[in-house]
This record gives sequence, structure tokens and C-alpha cells, in this order.
Amino acid sequence: MNKIVVIGTQPPCPRCKLLTNVLIEKVKETGINAEVRHLAYTDEESKLFAKSIGLETGTAKDVSKRIGITIESEKISSLIRNYELEENKEYKNYNDSNWSFELDDFLRPFEQKAKSVGILMTPILIINSELKHNGSLPRIKRIEDWILELKNISNR
Repeated sequence: MNKIVVIGTQPPCPRCKLLTNVLIEKVKETGINAEVRHLAYTDEESKLFAKSIGLETGTAKDVSKRIGITIESEKISSLIRNYELEENKEYKNYNDSNWSFELDDFLRPFEQKAKSVGILMTPILIINSELKHNGSLPRIKRIEDWILELKNISNR
């Protein structure tokens, strides 16, 4: 069985929840044999994975502390309310968490600095023990490609 893990906050933030939702639906659509799990970044399993690649799990807030830039929580709240904008449309069927591209764009500087300060930033996507993506929400097409790779491997 394929193992797909999303590491994020608990309860899941909008980004982690949406990534998990998309993965669950794409696994169902393709019919591959896969388990999709969500783990808290504070779980021991999450920490061990990050440690295996020389990092520690963390959120944008953890990165912000290390680089000395404060995240404006009011700004995040306003961006979460923008989830119905046109550019968020491809995620509409999965987005019950108020995520928006604007939220990822706002957090991009933290994503870009995370590894340089030793943090594997949430959301973290691991497929069959391989890090596929972290720090933002990947595009649906990219997620579909990863799922199809699993299907192709399973069909061999």
C-alpha cells in the first residue's frame, strides 16, 4: 500500500487541510491503493522524518522567529477571507478551509527562508517516505502527477 503523509498543524490550518482534502479525493478518483494521513508537525514521526534530512519540522511562525520578521495575524485573517477569488478556482471543490493563493503568496518569504534556518516548513507532503513538497500548497496538476506516478508504479 502507498503511504501519503501530510505534516501540518493540529488542528489543520487552511493549507494543510486543503492539501489533505485534495490528496484524499485524487486517491479516490484514481483508485490507487493508498493511505492518506495527516500528522501534526509536533508528532515524533514528523520530527524523525525532518531529522533524517537534517531539518526540524516547523511552521511559518517558527521560521519568522528565526529570521526576526513578525507575521501580521490580521493580514492572514484578511487573506483567508479571499478564498473565493478567481485565482483560487481550481481548488474550489476541495476548499472547505478558506485557503487562498494570496495566503501562500504572503507566506512565501518564510517558505523561501525555511530550509536555510533549519526548518522543514508545513505543509509537508511525503509520498512513500519521499519528500515531494513543503512550505506551500502545490498546484493541483502537480498533485495529480504524483498520484498518477503511484498508479503507474502499481500497474507494473
